[in-house]
Amino acid sequence: MEEEESNSFWTKLFKKNHEQILEQEITEDAYEELKSLLMRAKPEIKGSDLIVHLPKADIILKPGKLLVKARTKKDAEKVLRNIHHYSQPPGLWPAYGLTYSIRKEKGRIS
Repeated sequence: MEEEESNSFWTKLFKKNHEQILEQEITEDAYEELKSLLMRAKPEIKGSDLIVHLPKADIILKPGKLLVKARTKKDAEKVLRNIHHYSQPPGLWPAYGLTYSIRKEKGRIS
């Protein structure tokens, strides 16, 4: 009995946290809509990929695919369900677990 308890302690201590990835195939039209929607969140752009970093997940939009990476499947599903709320004013985003990147744009004078 003691061995099982110590075994589970060490298992928890050294357990690797595997990210959960939800992948969704999307059409060309859906890609364009999601792209315009996610651009409001000031994403990181790498080639043709848009990456939005949220507190509990990352949204990666590629042509033909939408990926949501999170620590748990529950968090990934929540973000996937709530992506459409980016169409609302930014002040409401935190209520749905969404956020926007706060980055200074280089070379821009306002």
